[in-house]
Amino acid sequence: MKIFLNQSVIDAARERIAYIMDEFPNVGVWFSGGKDSTVTLELVLQVAEQKGRLPVPVVFVDQEAEWNAVVEYTRQVMHDPRVKPRW
Repeated sequence: MKIFLNQSVIDAARERIAYIMDEFPNVGVWFSGGKDSTVTLELVLQVAEQKGRLPVPVVFVDQEAEWNAVVEYTRQVMHDPRVKPRW
């Protein structure tokens, strides 16, 4: 059974992230360089900025089997001043 809310998926995600940041002192993002973790990271950064919780710890586990483009993109993300990198 689906329950429809009067808010967008993005707004619901931001609300949940804000709740997590309000409840826990240490919040970070496990980052793979893929589209799902990219969207998650962007939403967390937006909420963290509003709450004065920057930089956000971001963890990337290099399994040495990633595509070169993913590694290059991850390097760009890790140089974002809003990010506290953990590679």
